[in-house]
Amino acid sequence: MRFVKLAIISAVVLFIVIFLFSLIIPSTVRVSRAIDISAPKDSLVARLADLREWKQWNIMANNPELGNEQFAESTITSEHMTITKTAQAGDTLLTDWKQPNARVLNSGFTWYGNDGQLVLQWYFDIKLRWYPWEKFGSIVFDKQLGPPMEKSLGNLKKLLEKNP
Repeated sequence: MRFVKLAIISAVVLFIVIFLFSLIIPSTVRVSRAIDISAPKDSLVARLADLREWKQWNIMANNPELGNEQFAESTITSEHMTITKTAQAGDTLLTDWKQPNARVLNSGFTWYGNDGQLVLQWYFDIKLRWYPWEKFGSIVFDKQLGPPMEKSLGNLKKLLEKNP
């Protein structure tokens, strides 16, 4: 009985310590990548604003594993994900990425610079709940989302610099 009581108290104390440590991790995580592109701003905006163009460069949106993809001007739908263009204001394009039975990931593209020399930033903002396992799990988001974002931005750069 003494060992059972000690085990229960130890488990509770360990959970409290882990929970308090998880409070240090922010509740919003941003995964961001940027690239320099030598192309006219109009060409860049046209490739970003029309989601039908994404199948040419965005490997996260044009993935055979998603199944039955349909590209429209402001939405991309598939069996496993829906991407919706929510707003375009100034030098920013906002999108929402939704998987069935999952939360919405807010994403955006922001571009800076003059015609011919642009910097394009693509980011995902992920809001986390208070659960310790979710906060600790957020540590790997950069490793999961970063490489496909970099590859997609590289594809966009090649496409724009070849055919502005």
